[in-house]
Amino acid sequence: MNLKELVLATAVTGGLFAASALSAGVVISPLVTESEFVAPAPVKVVAPANIPRQYQNETIRVSLTVDADGRARNVNLVDGRDPSLVRRLLPAVAQWQFKPALKNGRPVSAEVVLPLQLVDAPAS
Repeated sequence: MNLKELVLATAVTGGLFAASALSAGVVISPLVTESEFVAPAPVKVVAPANIPRQYQNETIRVSLTVDADGRARNVNLVDGRDPSLVRRLLPAVAQWQFKPALKNGRPVSAEVVLPLQLVDAPAS
């Protein structure tokens, strides 16, 4: 993957992902480039539980690799290192499933930075 494709696959620059982590809402805007690269898109979102109050209504960036099978790998926080947030958020994101990135119609792995807006869970 060249730098252009990485930048286009990066959710922060392309705005490809907008996820409400606690309500599990996802907005997708697939992007196709000249090389026929289509960014990965979430198909199953697992909401984290008990996010610390200081992070609610904040946007936290998470980096990950979406492999050619659509699995999240190498999930890490880009913003901060609060152990409490890491313990709750990263395992949930690691369970997400994606439609994998496509290059010239073939599934490929892609590195993305995903901005997650952490919001209060809706009342039942």
